[in-house]
Amino acid sequence: MQQAVLGGVGRGLANILPHLRDEVDLTLLVDRRRPRLDTDLPQVQLEVPFTSRMAPWLQLAAPSWLRGFDGVFHCPFDGLPYWQPVPMVVTIHDISFETHPEWFDWRRRLAFRAQARHAARTARRILTVSEWERAQVAERYGVDPGLVLVAPNGVDPCFRTSSRDDRAALLRRLGLEDGGYIVALGGAARRGVDTAVATLRILRARGFRGDLAVVGGGPLPHEGGVKSVPFLSAVDLSLLFGGAIAFLYATTYESYGLPGIEAMAAGLPVVCARVGALPEVLGPAAEWAAEGTAEAFAAALERLMSDAARADELRARGLARAATASWEVAVAAHLAAYRAALQG
Repeated sequence: MQQAVLGGVGRGLANILPHLRDEVDLTLLVDRRRPRLDTDLPQVQLEVPFTSRMAPWLQLAAPSWLRGFDGVFHCPFDGLPYWQPVPMVVTIHDISFETHPEWFDWRRRLAFRAQARHAARTARRILTVSEWERAQVAERYGVDPGLVLVAPNGVDPCFRTSSRDDRAALLRRLGLEDGGYIVALGGAARRGVDTAVATLRILRARGFRGDLAVVGGGPLPHEGGVKSVPFLSAVDLSLLFGGAIAFLYATTYESYGLPGIEAMAAGLPVVCARVGALPEVLGPAAEWAAEGTAEAFAAALERLMSDAARADELRARGLARAATASWEVAVAAHLAAYRAALQG
């Protein structure tokens, strides 16, 4: 959470903490060297001298403070301390570093593997975000599936309450025309930005004159219609979704697919292939491409753009699907994990 623009994990934490505080006493352990969190929850600022890296903070600062604590420690991102003075719970969001090592340089790959494997072996309970990922974690790490609880993501309320005036201001700043662009994601290799750009080429060759707004940075080709959009806050992402034709979710791996359900909450049709947890999370509300190729994505987008009734139907289905993505299920899973951890 301690970054300027929250990603999916940070948005999840920011939304679930207010619900959890009604059920348990929460104390946030935060890194003194990073921006202070904007919350009225109790915060304990810890630091490791001479470094701002997170691994030493988790391994040294956190367990040192926990010596005097009589509750449960929950790390919401894949790792746990080696020294564990209290019962511990971990959230493992995905294990793409195990299944797709080619996406990571060797240092990150080894670090992520080491921390996740240790956490899976030593946590009293493991939380993850979908039934699909639960099976992946249990099988990969040889964990009793009964120790892995599913805490699915909900949707930040801002995706359901966008303002037309605010959207117009954002689109002017980004050089986009309301109703004249498709959204795709950049950044991580799994997001499939090359496939999304290839899809735009096919559409443009067939007469499409809109843009492809690629969110999240990373190198992009210099060609007509490809617009680079920086990482956006949840509010700005909701505004971008609200003015688009569709969300081209060309991802090749998702343990949940939060951007897809967020796009649906904003009333945006989602085009994607049946990968990872997406069928579980998006269900009949997505426009499913036959496969994860540019040609298949182009065909799915053309179906939407040529059939207004189909697009309206998917918007309605998406809104209904997103309405089920509440935080209540996730809160119940967290509470169950904490109780089980205390009981041993």
